[in-house]
Amino acid sequence: MIFNNLTPEQIRAVREEGHVLLSACPGSGKTKTIIHKLAYEVSQLDDTSKKKAIAVTFTVRASEEIFKRLERMGIDSKKVWSGTLHSFCLEWIIKPYSCYLTDLQNGYTIADEALTSSLLNDLKGSYKLEPFDNINTRFERDGSFTESDALKIRLLTDYHMELKRKKLIDFDILLYYSFKLLRNYPEISKVLSNLLHLICVDEYQDTQDLSYAILCSIVNASDGTTSLFLAGDVDQAIYHSFGGIAKSKKEIETELNGEEVKHLPLTGNFRSTQRIIDFYHSFQSIGIPIIATGVNENVQGVITYNNTIHKDSLVTEVARLIQDNLDKNVSENEICILVPQWWLITTIARQLQTILPNTSFDASGIVPMSKNKDNFWYKLSRLFLTEPSPNIYALRYQWARELMDKYYEHTGNIFVEPHNSERNILRLVNSISSDETEAVPYLKECFNKFLMQLGLNIVNFETLKDSWEAYFESIDRRLNDSSYDVPSDVISFKNLYKERGGVVINTCVGIKGEEFETVIAFGLLKGYIPHWNEIMSRNVNELEVSRKLLYVICSRAKQNLHLISESGRTTRRGVELENTPLLINKNYNYD
Repeated sequence: MIFNNLTPEQIRAVREEGHVLLSACPGSGKTKTIIHKLAYEVSQLDDTSKKKAIAVTFTVRASEEIFKRLERMGIDSKKVWSGTLHSFCLEWIIKPYSCYLTDLQNGYTIADEALTSSLLNDLKGSYKLEPFDNINTRFERDGSFTESDALKIRLLTDYHMELKRKKLIDFDILLYYSFKLLRNYPEISKVLSNLLHLICVDEYQDTQDLSYAILCSIVNASDGTTSLFLAGDVDQAIYHSFGGIAKSKKEIETELNGEEVKHLPLTGNFRSTQRIIDFYHSFQSIGIPIIATGVNENVQGVITYNNTIHKDSLVTEVARLIQDNLDKNVSENEICILVPQWWLITTIARQLQTILPNTSFDASGIVPMSKNKDNFWYKLSRLFLTEPSPNIYALRYQWARELMDKYYEHTGNIFVEPHNSERNILRLVNSISSDETEAVPYLKECFNKFLMQLGLNIVNFETLKDSWEAYFESIDRRLNDSSYDVPSDVISFKNLYKERGGVVINTCVGIKGEEFETVIAFGLLKGYIPHWNEIMSRNVNELEVSRKLLYVICSRAKQNLHLISESGRTTRRGVELENTPLLINKNYNYD
């Protein structure tokens, strides 16, 4: 069963022993290979073994997709863990061993991104910096700032003093403290290596240096019993500004104290037409041939490029392209609109909905609540914002388990009868309802009814009360920020957790890993693709960043690709943005 429907390349990767670096071109079945690798390695464990196989992913959505597909394969979820690196560090390192760090001994709270962004923006004003000035909050292995600008380093010093005063740690501090614990207390790495049989890393090319250090420290302590499986594509390394590094085979072997890493390829593309593959071939850096092998292999499809349309006519043109595809029987959820920046998502969604009132749109790329997945109320909100369904029962069951664990952390108690199991927690949540149409009142009413059924007064538990305030404050900040333009009704909040439905609107960063019959991408302009922050950075090559973004954008399409560099967009000083150079200079016979 584990090897059913796998190619010879995929089977070799799944069976390969030891450390593996898997180079996977777009559409080659990378996620499928990772899932089957996890299933295979778990099947090799003795029934009495307490070891696990884990998958470290770049996004929560990716980790949940892995979990759901393993459940459908009938794999014992107790032997598999899947989550982001930050979740891994928090759950496996910080929580069990925070007592060893002086800065964490008196308690801590994970600072959500909305709070840290607000704090940094306030400090930028104090230091006479512009809101759009990029501040690098990452750390080097020695604890120094990665940021090199002297003024920004002074700002970061104030930023960390404020976080410390509030007993907060952001995601970059979380990574550094995790590494510091492993470095200062090698026995922690040894304990973790005894628990982990396999560590899979998805999208390894976007992994930070500290992440390599953390994971390799655990593998190195295993005496050869823990394997590392890295999968990704160096041409899709679009997170350089966030610290992503696509380390070479040799560099990874150095991290592993010289242990051999086998470099394996996945070369077949089961997604796109050969025509689309040939189009984005010029955006590859290593030039390895990619061969279409799927059902779309010989489909002609459509590739267009419009660099004459004005931005004021853009939405009408995008609506025309959507309708044209619908008329050709392309389903709504197989159409994707890629926007250059996140703030455009809800705006264009509303405009398109007005023009195409009978078409559904999925514009869930903007998240109105905190991205702090460790918050108790965030975990509970997922249960109240999803409808009971066999398709997501396993996922909701997992969320209920996480909620029970988090409840114990806050209160020192466990849920008692009749709410002492995941199944009973789900029954309780499913029995609670609210007639509120706005999301915040809806959630507060549901939460309070939940607390009432538990007989719990959060005033008696300071951290639970503080996390309540942090959760709703983050929503208020996002809803009141005009740059986000986030809807506040409960239906929009629930749409965040629905299975994908309707024409998808997202950024090329947010849609990474997805695939669609038709991709419509606009804003292909210098300043958007790449972003001005990348252009102004001294540490990156502008054309290199642009090339990788175009590679990711174009490789999302199965059959049809529509690219648009509209005129009329300007800088803050009124200078019109130029077309993305790599695209305008590309010689191609468009449809």
